[in-house]
Amino acid sequence: WLQDAVPFEGPDSQSRPVRCLRYTPRNISTPFDEECSSDMFDRNNNVRCQEWVYNGEETTIVNEWNITCEENEWKLTLVGTVNNVGQFIGFPLAGFFSDRVGRRTTLVTATVGAGVMGLVRSMAWSYEAFVVIEFLDPVFASGIYTTGFVLGMELVGSRARVLGGTLISVFYALGEAILGGIALWLQNWRNLLRVFYAPALLCVTYHWLLPESVRWLLAMGKIKEARNVIMKAAKRNGVVLSSGALNKFEMTSLSEGKSESPEAEIKSAKEVLKQVLHSKILLLRVVNCSFCWVAITFVFFGLSLTSVSVGGNKFTNFILVAIIELPAYIVFYFTMDRFGRKSTMSVSLILSGISCITFAFVPTDLEWVRMLLFLMGKFSITISFTVVYVYTTEMFPTELRNSLLGVCAMVGRIGSMIAPQTPLLERYLQSLPLLLFGGMSILSGLFSLSFPETLNSKLPDTVKDAENIGNKARRTR
Repeated sequence: WLQDAVPFEGPDSQSRPVRCLRYTPRNISTPFDEECSSDMFDRNNNVRCQEWVYNGEETTIVNEWNITCEENEWKLTLVGTVNNVGQFIGFPLAGFFSDRVGRRTTLVTATVGAGVMGLVRSMAWSYEAFVVIEFLDPVFASGIYTTGFVLGMELVGSRARVLGGTLISVFYALGEAILGGIALWLQNWRNLLRVFYAPALLCVTYHWLLPESVRWLLAMGKIKEARNVIMKAAKRNGVVLSSGALNKFEMTSLSEGKSESPEAEIKSAKEVLKQVLHSKILLLRVVNCSFCWVAITFVFFGLSLTSVSVGGNKFTNFILVAIIELPAYIVFYFTMDRFGRKSTMSVSLILSGISCITFAFVPTDLEWVRMLLFLMGKFSITISFTVVYVYTTEMFPTELRNSLLGVCAMVGRIGSMIAPQTPLLERYLQSLPLLLFGGMSILSGLFSLSFPETLNSKLPDTVKDAENIGNKARRTR
């Protein structure tokens, strides 16, 4: 009876009922226990649907606020864009406060603030309220990963930076996979938000459990605090520091340190920023780095969003796309120190682009081939995303490292802002999103070849150090 009551669209073999139209019912009365006949509907006239029946028991914002028709489909894609606009604003704010008040304070504030916003969002009373809180949440949350990543990189030596970045990224992927599994189990968006955001409130304890970055403390001239952190670390690791080593550390720190006066800090930061703006090398590097961030975030998040519409179970697809990141991090770990940052980044970007473009030309009936290419694209872009975080932190001076990382990440969010809108392109050409992902990835891979190689290089502390990074004289042994 459905074919008699609702128009269908698409080829005969793949036709499906139109979601928002139905045939006009005729004024024909039938006994209560009889089935609907084709004569009961006027197939020449359509009317808009007022109510919908959804498959399964899953509760989403789609069926809660009836975001089902083409004319309001933009409401669904707008959610992802609004989230990334919040990140666009949050990244530079996190970078600014991280460089001013410290990595630890910014990390704790961002995590707890995001937890509060997430819990409030789970109680949204309307679509409009949901979108507003969806914007405020990432203003806080965007500082969690970037600040945590910089703090992790600055707490370890140059030999452990790749391992540290790998471990951070592995936990990110595990979190994604767990998210997909719990979403499959709960199938209720409100309960899902509460389960994931409530533990963030416990991170307030990080203020006492987590040490501040020694490198940031030294850059701010906080010699005593840096000395205390090193002493605690030595004691915890069973290492005895000689008085000579401590005296040498303090003398070096005092000679390289600066005044703790806020006015002096601001003046120094402005001077460093002015030097960056007057440095053609660093200015071009920031622009190029920002473009790579745009391309990488566009492809990375675009593939994640597209995974639920590739075919098959959307929860399984999302989990697979998350799990494929784990072997990507293993490859990242072994290739970064063997082949270098530049080669790893450019090759992975180009490989991701080739996979996406090839996927677009594979027939839909070859599902396993399409899924294999799709996962290869996500695998490769994951390597690129991990490399670009480490790479960005290694190419800029200490005083502005987190700020410039925030700038690049902020500009990069243009890519993730556009990514949620790519499903709308399928109306014109089914494979257009994948072709776009592939083109951007290959172009970014070619541009990344202009970056300096930072393998075995000391983190630059000054603008001059950053300009000369990659030179043999700067390499550590």
